[in-house]
Amino acid sequence: GSISLTDYNPNHLTYSYQAESEQLVVFSEIYYDKGWNAFIDGVPAEHFRVNYVLRAMRIPEGSHSIEFKFEPSSYIIGEYIALAGSILSILFIGFAIYWETKKKQPEVKNKA
Repeated sequence: GSISLTDYNPNHLTYSYQAESEQLVVFSEIYYDKGWNAFIDGVPAEHFRVNYVLRAMRIPEGSHSIEFKFEPSSYIIGEYIALAGSILSILFIGFAIYWETKKKQPEVKNKA
């Protein structure tokens, strides 16, 4: 079998894999389970620690794309909180502008 790193980013690694039988693949990456998710052909897969510090996966036979993505839940929650804060800020600023322009409009008296 063969495996090669096809795309490297600090938070996203992609490998191309080809083998005629199931294999245990050991990656020369430090194992850190908090926030790292593994995928085989886009489907979540288990990865585990081997040799004290490295990560490994059992990969089925055939050609596959293997991805490791760093997606900590705290970061995702933080993004949602920041988005909600931005939306509330925009709404508050919009309301403040509306309120100020409404206060400054002169009253029009009807001449009847």
